[in-house]
Formats: sequence, structure tokens, C-alpha cells
Amino acid sequence: MPLVRQTYNACGPASLTQVLGYFGLKVNMADVSRQTRPTERSYMSAQAIVRFAPQVGMEARLYSGGNLNTVKAAIRSGLPVIALQSHITAAGQVIPHWRVLVGYNDQSGQVYIMDPLLGYVAMRYSDMARVWADQHGQFALMYPPKLATTVKKVIG
Repeated sequence: MPLVRQTYNACGPASLTQVLGYFGLKVNMADVSRQTRPTERSYMSAQAIVRFAPQVGMEARLYSGGNLNTVKAAIRSGLPVIALQSHITAAGQVIPHWRVLVGYNDQSGQVYIMDPLLGYVAMRYSDMARVWADQHGQFALMYPPKLATTVKKVIG
């Protein structure tokens, strides 16, 4: 999956661009941003993912209450998880932040993340649970229509 770096407040569009790249779709992050955010300075809402997906031939579903077991089940099924988590800035401000969860390692107790702000990140399970709980475990899956049955079976 290609790492896509975000521009100002564009963690959502960058995360979507990463997932689309994973599924073989080459799109421009600036185009995704224009289609998913009301202004260049706005955050992307979760609902924007569902509205955007059909424009690129994909489907998307939103969930809340995600946890480590959810992440593992999705990743085992080839589904990257677009998670809304908290990010703590250098100034100590806590802000909502979209990241893509792409792997895990039970031996080291870490989740592997493609963070459009920080790059490739390995985060301890306990830290991931904490920053995700702040956002009520919100996440989205975006996938080709042929995987709809898999999504329903694995995640619901």
C-alpha cells in the first residue's frame, strides 16, 4: 500500500488515497480532498467516505465500537481499516485523526499503521486502544463491491 502524506487537515483524503492504492486504483489525493471536504481547511467527516466510495467504483461502511479483534479480523481478510483516532500534537492538543491500520504482530503486541502525518508507525496495542477509544472506535472500510459479502461476514 502506498504511503500518502497529508496536507493541512487532509488526513482523511490521504487515508482514502492509500486504501484506493491498495486496491489498485490510482487517484490524486487533491482530487479526493476536493470531493470529501467542504473546504480546503475542513476535516473530512466519516459520512464523506460513504458518499465518495461509489464515485470511484467502491463501497464503504461505517462502524463504531471497533477494537483489536475487529482490526485483526479485517486485516486477515485483506481489508485495511480506516480508523478515526486521537492524535496528540506537539503542543498537547488532542485532535481527531484518520489513519489506516494495515497489520499487526501478536508477538510484539503492535498494530502497524500508515499514518498520513507521521508515516509508517508501529503502535502498542494498549496505546492504539486508548487513542481509538477517544473516538468511540469509529472506523470505515472501503472496498470493491466484490468484497461486500466478505465485509458483512467478517465485520457485520
